[in-house]
Amino acid sequence: MIRAALRNPHLVAVIALIVVVLGAVSYEKIPADLLPIFETPAVQIVTFYPGMPPEVMERDIMSRLERWTGQSVGIEHQEAKAMLGVCIVKDFFREGISLDTAMSQVTSYAVSDMFYLPPGTIPPMVMPFDPTASIPLALVSISSPTMSEQELYDVAYFELRNRLQSIQGVIAPAVYGGVLRRILAYVDREKLQARGLSPMDVVRALRRYNVLIPAGDAKFGDTDYQIFTNAMPTTVAALNLIPIKVEHGAPVLIQDIGKVLDSHQIQTNIVRVNGRRQVYIPIYRQPGANTIAIVDAIKARLQRILQRLREMDPRAQTLALEVVMDQSVYVRQAVTGLQMAGGLGAILAGLVVFFFLRSLRLTFIIALAIPLSILAAFIGLFYSGHTINAMTLGGLALAVGILVDQSIVVLENTMRHLQQEKTPWQAALDGAREVALPILVATITLVIVFYPVVFLSGLAKYLFTPLALAATFAILASYFISITLIPPFCARLLKPATRSTAPRRSAIEFLSRTYAR
Repeated sequence: MIRAALRNPHLVAVIALIVVVLGAVSYEKIPADLLPIFETPAVQIVTFYPGMPPEVMERDIMSRLERWTGQSVGIEHQEAKAMLGVCIVKDFFREGISLDTAMSQVTSYAVSDMFYLPPGTIPPMVMPFDPTASIPLALVSISSPTMSEQELYDVAYFELRNRLQSIQGVIAPAVYGGVLRRILAYVDREKLQARGLSPMDVVRALRRYNVLIPAGDAKFGDTDYQIFTNAMPTTVAALNLIPIKVEHGAPVLIQDIGKVLDSHQIQTNIVRVNGRRQVYIPIYRQPGANTIAIVDAIKARLQRILQRLREMDPRAQTLALEVVMDQSVYVRQAVTGLQMAGGLGAILAGLVVFFFLRSLRLTFIIALAIPLSILAAFIGLFYSGHTINAMTLGGLALAVGILVDQSIVVLENTMRHLQQEKTPWQAALDGAREVALPILVATITLVIVFYPVVFLSGLAKYLFTPLALAATFAILASYFISITLIPPFCARLLKPATRSTAPRRSAIEFLSRTYAR
């Protein structure tokens, strides 16, 4: 390999340029996040029964779902929680079980359990669960000085939420704040009793006279007419004229015992942003999605959504959509901090090398290993499906000082052969060949340090495997650079030995011994 590299220096240079280009492209394409992707599948089942006490939710619904979904193949453990009117069951699967398999099993068992759940139980929602995305990535607020909380809620629930969920990786499950519009019938108890009626009589009347039924079709000649039986009132005031019963030959209308109003559901939460009542939508990410990419896509999409809403509704001219909380800020700061730490380490390593070698030419030869090895590591991370995160950047930062070791050893031995009055080409060949095996052993020793990571399990493996892979990719790349790229550079850039090179060689030997220690 060394001889081939020396005989084809242009090919080596082209391969180095390919690594630079692919590494830069991989760096741009690879997702960036604070933590690695959590690949262990987990599924959560959310079941609602409005008004049901927590102890009943736990006994009659949650425990049944745990027993049924616990039959899934590959279950490692379960977590569950019951609250007023809702229970959540989380099924965690072992490694090696795909998310699709986990979802299909849990969905099948959860639906099968519906037969045994209390009457009126809302069908359970089965969705993937990401333990690293338990808090929102961002909060999108909806505000307007002229629109009511009810109107803001309608915009957020029916318009904005659906448009945001079309962004890849976004989950927008709920709307907080505002009030939910409801058409409510308010009845007078004394008037009901005077006419011998009950609230259920009013409910039945509203259901009977407020229906939309497709009645089929009627074919006349070549024309086929679709027929709909539409008995739904077009205005709220028309609901007051619905008859409840006939008494003494006269109908008793809803307006005789109460009134129907365009109202809203009882408000259960209030949102204030900067002291003003507003509405917000929490944004979560799907498993494996990228935090920074999601937030950037939301910010880019909000202006287009706002323009579309203003075109659809004249009342939305004063509407404002803002990202009031952004978790990607902390992700960016963490990633930038680690990048600066790695860059500073590379600069300091180069300065130390220059301090001892006192030659920009030799420092340049050795410093080539750092950026090329890191770019090669990015290629490995991209094709292995990992992200740029705190752990992978930490692994690269730890490996920065190691990346110049092999190159220093090759350069030192090349300078030793150059002092023996050999040509730069022959000195580069003999110097690299003599240390190739020791460098290989040293590289394997460094790489094998990270091997015990494969024996980890659970959260520790999910965190430290990317760190070990990033460091391993960089160290292996530095080895190949030291035996393929450094010799041709030495053959081209170094000059035959003179008396003035003796002190420089002594400095190289001292630096090599320093790294060896």
